[in-house]
Order: sequence, then C-alpha cells, then structure tokens
Amino acid sequence: MALPHAAARVASCLLVGLVWIAVPSAERMGYAPEEFAARRQRLATALQRGTVVMFGATTPSPGLRFRQDNDFFYLTGNESLNAALVMDGVTADAHLFLPKLSPTEIRYEGPNWLEEGDAARTYGFTSIQPLAAMPEFLARRRGTPGNELLWTRLSERDFVNHGRADAAISTARRLTNPFAQHPTEDALRVAALREKFPYYTIQDVTPHLDRLRLIKTPREIEILRYNGRISAEAIQRAMVATAPGRFEYELEAEATHWLLKHGLQGAAYPAIVASGPMGNRWHYEDSGRRMSAGELVVMDYAGSLDYLTVDITRTWPVSGRFTDAQRRAYQTVLEAQKAIIAAIRPGVARDVVRALAEDIFRKNGFDPRYAYVGHYVGLSVHDVGDWSLPFEAGMAMAIEPILDIPEQQLHIRVEDTIVVTPTGAENLTAGVPKEIDELLAIMKR
Repeated sequence: MALPHAAARVASCLLVGLVWIAVPSAERMGYAPEEFAARRQRLATALQRGTVVMFGATTPSPGLRFRQDNDFFYLTGNESLNAALVMDGVTADAHLFLPKLSPTEIRYEGPNWLEEGDAARTYGFTSIQPLAAMPEFLARRRGTPGNELLWTRLSERDFVNHGRADAAISTARRLTNPFAQHPTEDALRVAALREKFPYYTIQDVTPHLDRLRLIKTPREIEILRYNGRISAEAIQRAMVATAPGRFEYELEAEATHWLLKHGLQGAAYPAIVASGPMGNRWHYEDSGRRMSAGELVVMDYAGSLDYLTVDITRTWPVSGRFTDAQRRAYQTVLEAQKAIIAAIRPGVARDVVRALAEDIFRKNGFDPRYAYVGHYVGLSVHDVGDWSLPFEAGMAMAIEPILDIPEQQLHIRVEDTIVVTPTGAENLTAGVPKEIDELLAIMKR
C-alpha cells in the first residue's frame, strides 16, 4: 500500500538508520604520500620564490591523543614531535628535519622516520635529516640567488577546535592578565629565526596556505563524507537516548561511543549537550544537567577523522513533542538553513545567501541577527578561509542559522556540514534528521 508522503519519508529514514546500525563500519582512511607532495607543489606554484620553513608541534597534548600542528601536517603528513620542514619555494623540493631519538625514547614512544631505511623516497621528500643539521642547511641556502626570502607562519596557529581568529582572541584575553605576559611559541620561534638568520627577509606564508586549505582535495572530501555519515549516526543515537529524567552526559556518551567505534580518532570539539536554560549558553560544555519534560536540548557535536572535522547541531524536544512556540521557531530556522544550502553554488557570494536567511527570519517575526551562513570546516572546525570570496567547488563549511531568545529559554540551531560542488552543495551530514516529523519519529524509536 502506498504511504502518504510524510510517512514515506519517516519510514525511509528509519530504514536507513536501521541499516546503518545493523551493518557497522569502522575505517581510518589516511593519505598517500602523493597527497602531501601535491600540496607542497601547489604551494610552490603560488610562492614562486624563496624558502619555506615550517615547524611541527614541540610538546605532546597533555591528557589527549597527540595531534600534529595543522599546517605542518597539511604539508608533510608527519606526526613526529620537534619536526621541521624546509622547502624550496620554486621547485617544491622538501627536506624534513627530525630529532635523533635515544634508545629509551624509541622504546617508549616508537621510532621516527630517521630510523627507517629509504624513508625519504617512501614519503616523498628530497631528504630526511637530523634536526641538528637544519641551521647549517639554512645558512648554505642563503648563498643561492633568489633564496634571500624566507616564508614561515607569522599568523596564529589553529587547532582542531580553535581557528586562527579564536587563537588570536584567546591570546589577547590572556595578555590582560599582568602575570601571563609570555609570548606565544610561534612568536618566539619567529624572533629566533630573525636573530639566527638576519640575512633572510621573513614573510608570512599563512595567506597562501589558507588559500590552499580552503579548497578540499578529492581525498579530503572522501574522508569528510565518511566522517559526516558517522557523526550523523552518532547524533541519531543521542536522539534515541533522550528522555525526561536522563542526564545530558548520557547523550554525549551514546554519540562518543559511536564515533570511536567507527574509527574516528576523537571529537572535533568538546560536546555541547545543552538542555533547558543551558541552551542559551552557546558554548556550554558541562553536560551535567538532568533533562526535564517540556525542554529543548541543543546538541552540537561531531567527529575528527584523519585531521578533518565536520560540524553538526540539532535541536529537539526532550519529551518528544514541540510546543507551538518551539515548533514555530524551529520551522523558521530550518527553512532558513534549507534555503541557504539550496542557494549555494560556485560564484554565489556569501551575502546573497545570508540575505535569504534574514528575510525568512523577518517574515516569521524573528530577529535576523544570527541568520548567518556559518563557518568553514577542515583541519579545524573553525577552519581558515576568506569569507569575502564567492563560493567555489571544494569549499567545505558548516551552515548554521541560529535563533536565540534567552528570556523565553529558547535556542534553536540546525547545522550541517556541506561541500560545494560544481553545481550546488552536497550535505555531508544529511543522515541525521531535521524535518520535524522525521526527527520526532527517530526519538520514538
């Protein structure tokens, strides 16, 4: 018997969800050395002169799985501590410098590529040398005409959950404390380069790197697509676990279990599971509140896989039913988000799609101040990129119009990660429902 249209969508969503749960998959995908070599070649094509010097992370991540510096990993694929890269800005010939490890370090932490025979050829470098050889190597390069220019990162580094702008703001806030005036490691490193190599003219490579990182490669899109699917399934499981009397951390636990079970290395950012009045606290991370009937829960959470992140937010009623006011606000945000995604295609400006969302908010009687597009995603969940550029194929971004009315204890956010295609936009996180009937049906399951 033919089902009504809405019921058919619900049944389809349930069937897809059951198939995903019945046939789990766990896959870490990774990159071939050629991926990093191609990135270095594109950077050299953009620079056309000089020498590039980049540095990896110098300390482990306390209490967390180690994650290499984003920019360094993007160009090398290497995850060693205290690593450095020197690259010819014309030919893209790349030389990797790694610390010589002691037998104790190797026994506890494992070897780096210096210990592997023929590693330079295996990983696509011109040479792999001990870190102690790097100062002389840079000094000798200065004697070659055209190498007086040294490119390195002068802008802030970004992290998995902290973009360059976020890092700059955090540093500025720290410096308001008169007892926390230490410079950043990057600032000290640039000062050391200027002191040790005064004959080099130092310029910021970050704008060129950011332009490359903005457009995702086919391999990156493949990894983002898998991450988006698993992260969407994780949010579905949190929806199913929702009920009055349960704690927010129970939802976080369901989602986190699914991410790790399917090969993701971790979260793209600390989970936001905000019920009731906590929904209006945009970056609430405690997950400690007991949820009550009649409240909404806003869950903003997704995974990180092979150094690439996605971003998802859904809002749903704890008791499985929207009030009239909640439904009206939710439908407005959903309409705006869908309009933005439908309008995205190469050549369209960000302001054009933002205006569409603002008009929808106004039409429904809501303040349009947060009817914005969102942010780029990639190595960082608030990834690098210039928003003055029109959309281009290969851009990945989070689309998240928001409605926030604290006096009504109302916060609605519907967020998906999309990638711009040659003809429009592909929703990488469409697997988690957002239509009201589908969303409530998932909760009942």
